[in-house]
Amino acid sequence: MKKFRAPQYASFALVALLATFLTSLAQAADSINIRATLILGSNDGGGVDASLHQYERNLKKVLPFDTFRNQGSSRARVAVPGSNIIGLSGEHDVSVKVDPAGDGKYRISAQWKRSGHTLVNTTVVASKDRPTVLVGPSSGNGRIILLLIAH
Repeated sequence: MKKFRAPQYASFALVALLATFLTSLAQAADSINIRATLILGSNDGGGVDASLHQYERNLKKVLPFDTFRNQGSSRARVAVPGSNIIGLSGEHDVSVKVDPAGDGKYRISAQWKRSGHTLVNTTVVASKDRPTVLVGPSSGNGRIILLLIAH
């Protein structure tokens, strides 16, 4: 009669569990969330939406407006390197391609479209949690703006 070797099987199971955990941890480190926020900027005297207050300085540095209204936002998880599409309100979407740029930064190629027509096609180097402001077309007496943030 053979003797059961519980410690040997337990060691194997522990190694397999550790390998699975480390693999999932490595995969999580190889992707980022990108949040895209569609904004309408103008000089209507309406101020800045509460959801945009933390980005007010960035927006005013790029655009000479006193009013910024949030038009909707969405996010997507993107592998690094990899790509994804972020759908936004009003038939807007952003195709993003992300590559590592070193020093914790990312090279983000963004193609912003409305109803299939390209509004902005650019590549930026972005730091984690720092907003990138893309200026789109005129809309009424203002402009449509896209804020991208890698988390």
